[in-house]
Amino acid sequence: MVSYECKVRSIEPLRYIGMYRAISDCDSVEITLEMNEKLMKISEGDDLVINISTSKKECLQHHFCGKGHVVSVTKLDNTYRVVVSIAGILVVIKMKEQPKSPFKVMNELYIGVSKKQ
Repeated sequence: MVSYECKVRSIEPLRYIGMYRAISDCDSVEITLEMNEKLMKISEGDDLVINISTSKKECLQHHFCGKGHVVSVTKLDNTYRVVVSIAGILVVIKMKEQPKSPFKVMNELYIGVSKKQ
């Protein structure tokens, strides 16, 4: 399990009605999360907890819980990029260090997202 405490830097609307992209700074990691406003409303400046694990039980403790798969792990310049697809909704994690387990292509992961109290 990997857990990040994040601050939402910006929100970008997407082409589909109700869909948006939340870009968050999480310590030394940047996480971009696509979301539907009917599932969870995230605003610029919100503090989030993003939990990435292989445990459904842990994920269900969060406001949003989605099951997805790692679709790619790439290195661009000096940054690694992990892309997780949750039924077409993307979560992109950018980090300086090489990703370790559970970030392997085709691994099934649970992404839990909650607003920090």
